Amino acid sequence: MKYNLYVEDVSVEAVFNRLGGVTGAKRVLSGERLVVEQNEAVKRGQILAFNQNVAVAGGEFVLDQCFTKANPKVKFWYIDERLPKLFGKTSGQTPIGQLATHTLLEPKHNPDILGAIMPHAKRFIHISQFYRLIEAQGQGQEGPLLVSGYANIAYIIDENGAPWAVDADWDGGGWGVSVGSVAHRGGWDAGGRVLSQAA
Repeated sequence: MKYNLYVEDVSVEAVFNRLGGVTGAKRVLSGERLVVEQNEAVKRGQILAFNQNVAVAGGEFVLDQCFTKANPKVKFWYIDERLPKLFGKTSGQTPIGQLATHTLLEPKHNPDILGAIMPHAKRFIHISQFYRLIEAQGQGQEGPLLVSGYANIAYIIDENGAPWAVDADWDGGGWGVSVGSVAHRGGWDAGGRVLSQAA
């Protein structure tokens, strides 16, 4: 739903979406969900701030037809060679549902971020769901994924049941997709976007 209302150059639609749409707004108004300043959240030990839930459409998915530089729907400049090795046999219908987007409030490692995603059963998304979000912003359009050079991080289970951190970032020349071990101690910068299944 679109809202063409602005208050002192602030889009009411953007605020509403940041709260998580109708459901999120009702939770705020009922007191079930609190809105706190970022600094206060960090003081409380929170490292993720919820942004919004994003609907993911279904559709046929074949990894080597989607994650390729020949894909006319998405401008890719880099695709990690491990992606087809880990997820290459993945095909079928994209699971329909909603993903939650979060902002990483301070620099953290994968184990810390995974531990902060609640409930823990929502940590992992499907590779095809991640692709659908990338495709929707395939030429660098604004949307739920960051197109400012910051990381968009998804935790995904490969075909052998092992978890991986998959990162997509837009650098102006296209999308770069990288794969890394969830045990890797290299940190992610504050301001990155973290995806999970919606609670």
